[in-house]
Amino acid sequence: MESAMTDEPLDVVVVGGGLAGITAAKELATRGFRTLLLEAQDRLGGRTATQRIAGLDADTGGAYFHWFQADIWALVRQYELDVVERPLADEFWVSADGELLTISLEEIDHRLRRALAAFWDDPEYAAAFYRPYAVQTNPAAVALDNQSVQDRVDALDLDAVDKALLGGLFADFGRPLDQVSLGYVLQRMANAVWSHEAFNAIFASYRLVDGMSALIDAMVRDGGFDVHLSAPVTAIRHADDGAVVTIADGREVRARAVVLATPVNVWQNIEFSPPLPAVNQAATEEGVAAPSLTNVMMHVRGIKGVVGVSIPPGEYPFELMFTYDELDDGQLLAGYSMNGQIDLEAGPAHMESALRRMWPDAEVVEVVGHDWANNPYALGGHGSLSIGQLCRFLDVVDEPAGRLFFASGDIAPHFPGSLTGAVESGSRAAHRIRRLLNED
Repeated sequence: MESAMTDEPLDVVVVGGGLAGITAAKELATRGFRTLLLEAQDRLGGRTATQRIAGLDADTGGAYFHWFQADIWALVRQYELDVVERPLADEFWVSADGELLTISLEEIDHRLRRALAAFWDDPEYAAAFYRPYAVQTNPAAVALDNQSVQDRVDALDLDAVDKALLGGLFADFGRPLDQVSLGYVLQRMANAVWSHEAFNAIFASYRLVDGMSALIDAMVRDGGFDVHLSAPVTAIRHADDGAVVTIADGREVRARAVVLATPVNVWQNIEFSPPLPAVNQAATEEGVAAPSLTNVMMHVRGIKGVVGVSIPPGEYPFELMFTYDELDDGQLLAGYSMNGQIDLEAGPAHMESALRRMWPDAEVVEVVGHDWANNPYALGGHGSLSIGQLCRFLDVVDEPAGRLFFASGDIAPHFPGSLTGAVESGSRAAHRIRRLLNED
C-alpha cells in the first residue's frame, strides 16, 4: 500500500522490499509499530520475481523451497497458497570431460548417492557442523570454511561422470567451485542431516502455483505497513536516539530504528553515518552473492517431455535448466547462467543457439528474466559464500549497530542463500527491534 510521507517520526523504517524486508515489516507492524517500507525498484519482491510469459505467471527469481524449511513453509501454509512439486525429468543432460551426454534418472540417483556419500565421508565434517544453525559454536568449522569445494572434489576417487554430477549439483552455489567455501556446502549438507534425498530436495522441490508474488502480496496485505516504491535510499544516519533515512529525491524519513534489508552487496552504495562496522563493510565489498547470475524463463517449442540439465560451472552458457511447466504449445524452460555467458538483451535467438547443442529442433518463442549482477539494487544473485566467509560473516554481520539492524537471506545463520533464510533473517531483525523499542 502506498501512503503519503509524514514528518512525524516513525517507529521503524525498513529499507528493501524483498522477502527479508517484508517479513520484518509485517512482524513489526502487526505488533503495533508504525512501520514504513522503502523499496528502490518499482515492484516488491527483491530477488524473487514473477513475470508473465506464454499467458502464465512464472518465477524468474528465487522460487523453490521444501517443507522442512520451517520458516517459509509456515508462511505458505498460513496463507493457504497452492504449491506444485517439480516434476522428474524424462531426459537429463550432464557434461563429463567436456562432452554433453544424456543419462537416466536411475543412473543419476545411483551415481549421486555414491558421490555424495564419498564427499561427506569424513567424521570431522559432522563434528564441525553438529549445530548447523550456529556455525560459530565450533572452531573446527573455520578450517573447513578456508577450503574450497573443488579441493574436496579433486581429492575423491570418483570417475569423470560422478565428479561432473557433483559439479553440476554444486553449480547452484553460484560460483566456480574453486571459490565456493567447503564449509558453506557442508553446512547445507548438515541441514539436510547428511541425507542424499534431503540435500537434493533443498534445491528445487516445491514452488508456488501462482508464483512468489502470491506470497509477497499476501504478506503485504496482512501486514498493514506503508510501502513506497521507486524510493532508493542513499544515506542512513543513526544515533542513540533514532535514525534519519535519506531517499534519492532528497526526502528524509525519521524513525526510532532502521532495518537494512537490501542484498548485502548493495550496502556499499549507501552512505552510513557512523560508517558500517568493519566486518559489514568487508562483506559488502567482497560480495556474498552469486556474482554473475542471470535467471531466464523461456517459452520453447521442439523439446519433448520433461527435461533437466546440470553442468559444472563455466562449461556451458547455462549450468542449470529444467522444465518449469508443460504447455499445449511447448514448455516453459527455466535456465540459470552463473557465468555471464547469457545476455538477456540478445533475445530468443541467443538462447536458441545454446539450446540447440542439446535439442537441434529447439525454438525459443519468448524470453523473460533478470540479469541480477547488473541490477543496481541486487548486484548479484542468490546468496553465495566464498572461501573464508561463512565463519567471518554468519551470526556476525547481522548484529545490530546501534539503531541500525540487518536482515538478508545472504547472511541468515541457518539457511543462508535461500528463501527460507530471508524469512529467518527478517524475523530475527524484527524480534531484536521489538526488544529495543519496548525498552525505550
